[in-house]
Amino acid sequence: MRGETDRKVAENGFGDGQGRAILLDFDHTLFDTDRFFWVDLKSAFARFGVPDEAWEKSYEAIWPLGYSLAKHLDELDRLGVIAGQDIRRTMLATLEAAFSDLRPYLFPDVPAFLEAARQRGFDLILLSFGDPTWQSYKVRASGLAPLFQKIVYTVKQGGKGELLDDLGSSYAELCAIDNNPADLDSMKARHSKLRTHLICRVKPSDLEGPTSLVPDRFREAARYLSIPSRLSHHRCWSLDEVRL
Repeated sequence: MRGETDRKVAENGFGDGQGRAILLDFDHTLFDTDRFFWVDLKSAFARFGVPDEAWEKSYEAIWPLGYSLAKHLDELDRLGVIAGQDIRRTMLATLEAAFSDLRPYLFPDVPAFLEAARQRGFDLILLSFGDPTWQSYKVRASGLAPLFQKIVYTVKQGGKGELLDDLGSSYAELCAIDNNPADLDSMKARHSKLRTHLICRVKPSDLEGPTSLVPDRFREAARYLSIPSRLSHHRCWSLDEVRL
């Protein structure tokens, strides 16, 4: 029975499910990660006297291990940038309090879109790339967790296509919204009937206007502008352009 379902999913895109669902990415799709991490969080470290160079060096050292504020501070302590454990504890408590509510970093169109999708009977599924602990913190602190029927994290590059294999048999209609062309390609290559929306929160004019003067304002999001798409996706700048 399982093999027959898998065959149908592979051939037709979806299985025998009757429901509808929207698969959503988190970073740079729902959440302004660059403004949170590379601008505001980095600035908060700087107010404790952490130089940009030390912040970058310590970040690069611990990121492969799974990011957390505590790990970042531990690495700064190891480098001698923080003067002792008392300062470290004070910094951690201050940073955790300052960034306990991440709702302001949601893109403005997110709450209304998610609510409209729920009212129209769509299940909401979050497929997020990154360290599960760090991603879970951002999702919870942004207030989005209760809105999703399912939340899945993956640390595997291009792993969203495989995750979709397990979801495809449950729904008659699936739509995916992501800022990463490679992830959309991986999903659509395995499920040709998937409706895909490539959302870009960075317009070319943003890189030339006043915001271009803010260091790191679009540090990660802008990189996706140069990633080519192998398959066809509906391109949009806002969730308001996604027809439900």
